[in-house]
Amino acid sequence: MRKTLNLSCSYLFIFVFMLFIIWSANQLWNSRAIPPLQIFTAAGLYTLYSYMIFRLILLFWNGTGLQKLLSAGLYLLLTLTLFFFMRSLIYVLLPLIGIHFSRRTQPVQLPLFHFHMAVRYLVANLLAGLSFWRYHAFLAKRQNDKLSRDLEIFRARLLDMQYTSHFLRSVFVTSFGKVMIAGVPKNQRIKRDVMQFLAYLMRIEDMGQAQPFDLELDELHCFIRLLRFHYGENAVSYQERVAGQHDRAIPAGVLFFPLENCLKHGKIDLDNPVELQFIADGSGINLCCKNRWAPKHSGISSETGFTLLEAKLRQVDYKSSVEKLLQDDTFTVWIKLDFNK
Repeated sequence: MRKTLNLSCSYLFIFVFMLFIIWSANQLWNSRAIPPLQIFTAAGLYTLYSYMIFRLILLFWNGTGLQKLLSAGLYLLLTLTLFFFMRSLIYVLLPLIGIHFSRRTQPVQLPLFHFHMAVRYLVANLLAGLSFWRYHAFLAKRQNDKLSRDLEIFRARLLDMQYTSHFLRSVFVTSFGKVMIAGVPKNQRIKRDVMQFLAYLMRIEDMGQAQPFDLELDELHCFIRLLRFHYGENAVSYQERVAGQHDRAIPAGVLFFPLENCLKHGKIDLDNPVELQFIADGSGINLCCKNRWAPKHSGISSETGFTLLEAKLRQVDYKSSVEKLLQDDTFTVWIKLDFNK
């Protein structure tokens, strides 16, 4: 569709351009004004011939061996019949519908007529060549843009795969993850949540860099229900305030990251609950997570594990930030997405 529109615009431009050139020449050098219908006809003939030559060049460029021979033969036929066709058109056919390029029924000087036709045919060839160059450049740019888009998608998928694999390792080495894999909960809601969450983790590897806000929020709710089921209802304190409609896409899995970090390096139980606050409106998202800092060994820094999150946030076209604070034994993470910047 875009190729057809681009080509149509090109030849509309050629028609208008030749209309302007012929009209300007008429105004500057002809003592007798040429009727507008004759100017339109001449511009139309330039456009028609240049389009036919363009199609033959295109067939020769992209075609098979047989098509190349066919296009060369048709171009030769078009060239050899030019003088006869134009003489018949100008002196016989067009006068029948009231378009007179000459008062006579035959050229006064046939060699001069052939010279003028050859020059005009050369112009039509030049226009066809320029059209082909522009069309070829348009296709090359479109292909290059598609390759660039595909490359960005593959890069985003690679980051998603890295993140998902990282997330899977973090989740499934814990008792929480082992229960999800090995246990069969009797609660139908929890069973559906387990299936939804596992399907999400598998599906995220085949997706691009961002997901709809509503989908990501629903997956966060699912994850919180599973954590509460495993660690206890009061082991996860969740506060949410969402205002307005949200049509922005956000990086897949970004809302999970603080909770995933708690599973790796935090202590979660009824005495040490995770506190998660989620605020979203039309201007952006604020996510704050607090948990008891209890790494597996003392060599783990509070800065560890945020590289992939920051890489995912760099994929978006709005401002984002991640702030961390370890104070005594409380670890706090703030994630901010500012849609207005």
